Amino acid sequence: MNYLPARSTTRRVFAAAAAAVAAGTIALAACAASSSPAAHAAPVIPACTGTTIGAWIAVSQGSEASGTTNYPLEFTNTGGRTCSLSGFPVVSAISRAGVRLGSTAGRGLLTVAPRVLLAPGATAHTTLAYHGRLVSTGSGCGPVATAFELRVYLDGQNRATYAAFDLQSCSHTGHVYLTVTQPIRAGVGTNQG
Repeated sequence: MNYLPARSTTRRVFAAAAAAVAAGTIALAACAASSSPAAHAAPVIPACTGTTIGAWIAVSQGSEASGTTNYPLEFTNTGGRTCSLSGFPVVSAISRAGVRLGSTAGRGLLTVAPRVLLAPGATAHTTLAYHGRLVSTGSGCGPVATAFELRVYLDGQNRATYAAFDLQSCSHTGHVYLTVTQPIRAGVGTNQG
């Protein structure tokens, strides 16, 4: 009997098995690498900044009740990339000379603020309430002035964007005659049905 071919065959079987195990290990490693969280992580969407957002008031969409007029405060992405918005913007009325008129706008009571992804050209909004009945020459307001625009800081940003809006304003801090009533939400705002 000749055992040499059997040994040769056995060696070939072991070699083939070892190659298969090695290939399986490499395939498993490749699968593990491709299914790691880093491999499937969503792209990071940066926050919108004052340089890539155009703010504006939809004046024609204002609705008045009991001395308060609610206006959609709109935010349009004027940049070339998607960015994100959330929370309440910080809003102040500004004179033509760039001086803040009266107190910074108050804010609504909602604490849940969804993150809004804003593609280039897309618009998001909140509602700005103007309490005109609080603007008077009385105590806590000072002489009535006319605002030239609104200065708007987005959540977490230190560079403002501006929205043209002329309204009667307090010249001294005291009365809060503007209120951002809700966090920023997706879509164009409207107060008329």
